[in-house]
Amino acid sequence: MRLSQILFMLTAVATTTFVITILAMVAMLLGDPDAPINVWFNNHGATVMTVEVIAIAVFGFTAMIADSRETAQKQQQQKSPPKSAN
Repeated sequence: MRLSQILFMLTAVATTTFVITILAMVAMLLGDPDAPINVWFNNHGATVMTVEVIAIAVFGFTAMIADSRETAQKQQQQKSPPKSAN
């Protein structure tokens, strides 16, 4: 498996986690404000979301850079003629 594929998968995982966090925060608006999870999210929710956004950005940009390099290497290999064993 290529590095860019692994990084794109990590981007998808981070994005999925971010979406689940958003949905959980919306659901908590309907719940008991004194519930422990609501108190925890009120104290740490912004930090969690910031870390998730940074992870999405880092994995996404790194995946694009890796994919660009892999594509350039593949194009370079196709342009260079195969070496003959004389």
